[in-house]
Amino acid sequence: MSENNFKTPQEAWAAFSAGDAKGYAVDIAAELGLTEGELVAAGIGKNVVRLDVDWGDLIKRLEELGEVKILTRNPSVVHEKIGTFGKVSINGEMGLVLNGDVDLRLFLGRWGHGFAVETNTPRAGRRRSVQFFDHEGKAIHKIFLTDNSNETGYDALVAEFRAENQEPGIETLPPLPKSVTRKDEDVDVDNLRAHWRKMTDVHQFHGLLKDFNVGRQQGMRLVGTEFAERLSNDSLKTMLESASESGLPIMVFVGNAGAIQIHTGPVKTIREMGEWINVMDPRFTLHLRMDMIAEAWIVRKPIREGVVTTVELYDAELNNFAIFCGERAPKEAENPEWQKLAEGLPRFDAKEHVLAE
Repeated sequence: MSENNFKTPQEAWAAFSAGDAKGYAVDIAAELGLTEGELVAAGIGKNVVRLDVDWGDLIKRLEELGEVKILTRNPSVVHEKIGTFGKVSINGEMGLVLNGDVDLRLFLGRWGHGFAVETNTPRAGRRRSVQFFDHEGKAIHKIFLTDNSNETGYDALVAEFRAENQEPGIETLPPLPKSVTRKDEDVDVDNLRAHWRKMTDVHQFHGLLKDFNVGRQQGMRLVGTEFAERLSNDSLKTMLESASESGLPIMVFVGNAGAIQIHTGPVKTIREMGEWINVMDPRFTLHLRMDMIAEAWIVRKPIREGVVTTVELYDAELNNFAIFCGERAPKEAENPEWQKLAEGLPRFDAKEHVLAE
């Protein structure tokens, strides 16, 4: 049952943007049978401006905003960083931002809608942002001004990239069909294992899965314990707390269809709150739903310098929603302290799982 009982998207957006609605924008939208992008678009002409621009051109200009807070999420986890844009490269539909704290991989073919958004709530005060959504209306990436941002630069960008059409609403597309992968029994597992073993760079992993037409979790399941083992679902908490205690720098990847956002460095303040586990550091926050972890895996990907070890989380539909690894410079071996931590995480026990159910 809805907490808010809004009748129209405009009513819901007005209440949300004034701080008078209960819940997050994505949840309020869902109460009305809408996507978040459709809810935000209801505010066009009031406190939302539709942007019309080649997304790559806008991303190249975002360093003009100075310090910002960037946010990328999926249904299971929210990843927030404070930093500045810069060192942007756009190659067709692929965008890279490699400016220290702002570390992004952008898949611009999935970007459908962009808005400049202003909300003003009693709790958060005035918040100005640029928000991007996919063709379905799902959130891809958000950029919020901070107290140290260049507000004049923000105003100039919004004025420059403002669309002619400022009527409320957007047109959305139905979800893309799910990719069809090979059935387990049709996969040449020995050949998959042989090619996995011959990898020399971690970036070859996606191509390997594509070549064999297997899903990510499917590949881990089939390749065997030399390269992948299922972990206990509470291994994430163990890993974060261990990294915090030791000061070990790690990398945290969170993404969706249109963006991957990366944190590199230590994680200090770990807080468990109900079903959420949180990293609450000054320039990096992570909010992850532990109850959404259907499977956790440790994965070993061969590289020229040895191996890259990742801890990967999957939801009930076996979508990968977060990846953790040790900080590593290109062409350098993996930090043995990270490898020791990851390899020491508790493995999944099928018997315990059955008992728990």
